[in-house]
Amino acid sequence: MNNPWEEIERPVSDLFYRLIDAEHPLRLLRARDSYDRFLFIYEFQGSGKAVEKIPELNGIDINLHQPKGLQAENHKMILVLRDKRDWQIFLSLCNDIVSSTRSSAPGIQATQVILRRLRQWQKFLQKIQKDLLSEISIKGLIGELLFITRHLFPAFGAGAAIQFWQGPEDAPQDFNIHDCAVEVKCQTGNTSPRVHISSIDQLCPQLPKMYLYVVTLGRVEDNNFNAVNLPALIQTIREKLEIDSPMDLERFNNLIYQEGYLDLEEYEHFNYMLVSERMYLVSDGFPRVCQEELPLGVVGINYDINLINCEPFAAFPKWVNL
Repeated sequence: MNNPWEEIERPVSDLFYRLIDAEHPLRLLRARDSYDRFLFIYEFQGSGKAVEKIPELNGIDINLHQPKGLQAENHKMILVLRDKRDWQIFLSLCNDIVSSTRSSAPGIQATQVILRRLRQWQKFLQKIQKDLLSEISIKGLIGELLFITRHLFPAFGAGAAIQFWQGPEDAPQDFNIHDCAVEVKCQTGNTSPRVHISSIDQLCPQLPKMYLYVVTLGRVEDNNFNAVNLPALIQTIREKLEIDSPMDLERFNNLIYQEGYLDLEEYEHFNYMLVSERMYLVSDGFPRVCQEELPLGVVGINYDINLINCEPFAAFPKWVNL
């Protein structure tokens, strides 16, 4: 991943800038100033009233330039990165603003969207860890995104698919699809056929039906043409949403950031081959433990299940093509 600010020459005075996207409805700039700071600038016309309070973000200064008298021209919102070493996080934030406003008309609507995104990033940056997700978390997120792209997109469309995704919001199951819950698990091809159940509720839904979806991934080299990784999957979903359901793009970005993901170059080196995928109907007799089966006083457990013992329950909803 290239640092786009490094492509801008450091000016002797003032700043140098580049328009991010000539086809974008808003005037959004990437800039570098004489102090060698990285900036993101939103230029807009005044709406006749002052912009509401700007949120405070860890590591980023936000300055609002509104001409005296609230004139129509030359309003600017300027984001300044304090530490250049955090440019990848800053790039994620800026890219989020660019994508979230792509369907916004210039004016107060676009400004409100940007402020809403900044408030979300205020929350993300308060708890964000600059370390990468663990490989277990990376594979788990890949499994959920594969389920979205391979099965929910074709069956329900892009917008509905993202609305069905509940796991990042701490729901007991990863997906709630009408009357059906789906829990996604990932295993690697070089391990025994088992998956870990991390809470008592994961396989005991409130909905009438439930399926366990298991993907098997194999680690491959970076140059493998058929490999999947998080950046590629996320970009595919973003592009699909931009075309089919722009209003749901913001929700999708919220969900992946809540999972702890940021658009960092290092994730491009975690590449996997989809080896297989299976689904199981979680019904009476399925190897699971529910709350009512626990002894009095035991409120939660985690456990592994052997997938060989799940084979008699192999099944999938009619909208899944396996």
